[in-house]
Amino acid sequence: MQGDKGAAGRQGTSELFLLAPEIEILGRIINALGVAGSQLILRHRPELYLKAQVNLRKFKAENEDLLKRLDQLARRSKDEGALRLIEDLEILPLDAVQSLQGARRCLLAAAFLGHCIAMHSHPPNAAVAPQDHKRPN
Repeated sequence: MQGDKGAAGRQGTSELFLLAPEIEILGRIINALGVAGSQLILRHRPELYLKAQVNLRKFKAENEDLLKRLDQLARRSKDEGALRLIEDLEILPLDAVQSLQGARRCLLAAAFLGHCIAMHSHPPNAAVAPQDHKRPN
């Protein structure tokens, strides 16, 4: 989600077709990325980070084709892809800077995946009828 270049490239997400189970998987990946990112910053519940890593590894193993499709879209739009990030999260950061960079990447990847879900739910060319706004008496 990087300015005008990202917005132009993100139009490619309108080509994305997701099935209901894939949307559910993306929701779970977004959740795991959020947990991993928060624990990279907070570090007060290491078991949550490990559980998020296990879940992300599982999602990658079971849904690699979906993650590869999404990774291609992320690259085109210059967004953070989840596939490479999942692999990179296997290595624990050594210092605060690496932790913050990892958390940032988790947030960016989660935002991109959320965008994919939103674009699937609301195609950009769908007409939206204006609603009548009435004040209550």
